Amino acid sequence: MTNYPEKKFAASTIEVNYAEGPDNGPPLVLIHGIGSRWAAVIDDFAKDWHVYAVDLRGHGDSGRTPNKYRFIDYPIEIVEFLRNVVGGPAFLVGHSLGAVTAAGVCAVTPDLVAAAVLEDPPLYVEKTSQFQTIYQIRMKNLSVADTAIELRKINTSLSNKAIAKWAITVTKVDPEAWSFPGDGQISESWNPDAVLAEITLPVLLMQASPYMGAALSDSEATRADDLQRWSRKSAQWDKWNRCLSEAS
Repeated sequence: MTNYPEKKFAASTIEVNYAEGPDNGPPLVLIHGIGSRWAAVIDDFAKDWHVYAVDLRGHGDSGRTPNKYRFIDYPIEIVEFLRNVVGGPAFLVGHSLGAVTAAGVCAVTPDLVAAAVLEDPPLYVEKTSQFQTIYQIRMKNLSVADTAIELRKINTSLSNKAIAKWAITVTKVDPEAWSFPGDGQISESWNPDAVLAEITLPVLLMQASPYMGAALSDSEATRADDLQRWSRKSAQWDKWNRCLSEAS
């Protein structure tokens, strides 16, 4: 795996940390899920894209924002990043929380987005007990090694290597960012139907397997798809599909 240079961007709220790949194509901004980063897949994208992998607020080496970890808060720095660092429309790929964040950016500032991929966004999820458990672990301020021991207790199927990486990302997340999805605060003032209906650019919505803990149920995925169905008929959608096929 290549070590990409990490840089800082001074947003109006916090200092944002991001990794940047070589200028090998159109700008592609990767937006991670809660407690994760994109390091493992940047190499695959960097061959054909100019990749930017951003640490969301409260994650990695980006700044903390006390009491502001709602779905409606996360897009703020991404919008400023697109405007001031990328400097023009970019393709967005967001996973989980990152997908919800990308959806918000698409709805609010469509001029800054060429198209977006939303990977299993928890659009209709109000709270998740797993995150409350991780919050409780994080509040103990354990070392990475001890955090890995606690995480193993709640997930026995992951490899030791995966648990070790998970422990690192867990300890680098503001505890409050874990508490918000655990107690439902993350969805305050969030209206997924209104956000999706507002998006006027090509979006690819991806649902994970419902049998493996998908954030979107079948009915929710259908509901979200219906709100965006028209965009799949556009010429822009066909162009975006071709871009994805060429990149893979």
